[in-house]
Amino acid sequence: MRNKQPAFSLIETIVVLALSVFTLLLIARPLESSISVLQERIFWQSFKQTWTREIISSTKFIKVHTIIFKNKKIIFSEQNNKKVTVELPKTMTIRRYESINVNDTGSISGRTIIVDSTLQDKPYYILIQLGWGKYHVTH
Repeated sequence: MRNKQPAFSLIETIVVLALSVFTLLLIARPLESSISVLQERIFWQSFKQTWTREIISSTKFIKVHTIIFKNKKIIFSEQNNKKVTVELPKTMTIRRYESINVNDTGSISGRTIIVDSTLQDKPYYILIQLGWGKYHVTH
């Protein structure tokens, strides 16, 4: 005797699964972009905090600090002893190697560091002002 319970056919199940996967793919793209934007914001906050701490530390302890901008990271060191590394997110790269010395008085020579981002049309410019360790980020 045959069982007459209602059920989905194989074709109906495959169609529902395909629609579900398509919907998930539509949601995943914007979510990935939002995560990348959030990672860049977190990077800039981390950079700001570390920069401020290092400038204050150089004047407080009267020691020379070095800030090295490499491809995917920024290294803050105190008299050639690696201290703190700030990693850039996957979407960002530093255009060229730069090394900046922070004097024991907290003064810095002026520079412009260019940071490329795949999320932005234009690169970020970190404009380091001559003098008391101030910087400004522009697009």
